[in-house]
Amino acid sequence: MPTSPSSHRTPAAPPRRLARLPQALGLLLAAGLGLAQAELPVEQTRIEPLAPATPERIYLTDPVMPHLVDGRVIVIDGQKMKRLAVIGSGFSALTTLSPDRQWLYVATTYHSRLQRGTRTDVVEVYRTDDLTFSHEIEIPPKHAQGLPIKALMQTSADGRFLLIQNATPATSVTVVDTQARKVTAEIANPGCWGAIPWPQASTRFSTVCGDGTLQTFDLSATGTPAGSQRSARFFDPDKEPLFMHYSLQGSTMTMVGFYGAVQQITLEGDAPRFATPWNFIREADRKQGWRPSGFQLFEVVGGQLIVGMHPQGAEGTHKNPAEQLWTVDLTTRTRVARTPGFGTLSMTQTREAQPKLVLLSALDNTLRVLDPAKPATMGKPLRHSEPMGETPVYLETH
Repeated sequence: MPTSPSSHRTPAAPPRRLARLPQALGLLLAAGLGLAQAELPVEQTRIEPLAPATPERIYLTDPVMPHLVDGRVIVIDGQKMKRLAVIGSGFSALTTLSPDRQWLYVATTYHSRLQRGTRTDVVEVYRTDDLTFSHEIEIPPKHAQGLPIKALMQTSADGRFLLIQNATPATSVTVVDTQARKVTAEIANPGCWGAIPWPQASTRFSTVCGDGTLQTFDLSATGTPAGSQRSARFFDPDKEPLFMHYSLQGSTMTMVGFYGAVQQITLEGDAPRFATPWNFIREADRKQGWRPSGFQLFEVVGGQLIVGMHPQGAEGTHKNPAEQLWTVDLTTRTRVARTPGFGTLSMTQTREAQPKLVLLSALDNTLRVLDPAKPATMGKPLRHSEPMGETPVYLETH
């Protein structure tokens, strides 16, 4: 019986594309092997270089009080009001810059078990051109673990010695030779607080004492104790205590009392000289309870005292954020301007021919830059930043 066409078919030839598949796979495999054999360039990480620092670069110290073991120093471009870097500063750090602004010093504490264990205190030294770590110097585990203020750590006028206030709670000052990178002395200053270097004498510093006197210490050329002297009483801490903040113009140190007294001390010659104190608060304002307040609560710029003020002052309000800024002419001893306070907690000035005033607000952690040469317009900041940090306290400029 003949086979029907439907029951017998000749196998069809494979499609041309299937015939070429082995060849294509071979080419792909060869290409893959070639890529595997070719070495890809190794990607290198790097630190983005900073633009050269201007006088308006800001160093903002934040002890980060909700988690104190993790303090920071925030470095800010004060012209663009932008964050440049964050440097870890350990537990309860004190910070200061060298006089030539080449070095940032951070005196801090580390514990072997983060928040407990063996305590080690060090001074960490950072380069300011690129903010990289340079070296550390171990110091006695005694540095004052309070909120950072200027009087707790400063360098001598020539930058050779670093003076660090201790509290155990016994008070003393550690002297560090920054060139030899070692501690040269620990000098007891019982009943006194702060280490204020003399601007024209690199081997002399003073400390404010609780009995209303000033103790002045001399150092040898190698940083060891070389004598001391104590002044007569120049203020009454029971009637008007002084804020442990100061401003230096040349050899003149200005301090302010809790109720508006202005105390100026000349730090030169054989012994400090004390001007007669005076008060800048008018009687009408005094009746409304206006008082100074803050941490870095005032600056002296161009012969004028600019100070944060608050009304209805009472016991314990001396750290309140400022509700107003008062500008007082130090020659005529009169107030020349009264402007918004922006909740200022701390302030500093830039180191340039026409200084700017930098404010830190406790209300929202923002920074403002003002022109102190125009007191009447200080209510209109030149620049204003976004919030910076968590609990920032202390300001310093390049």
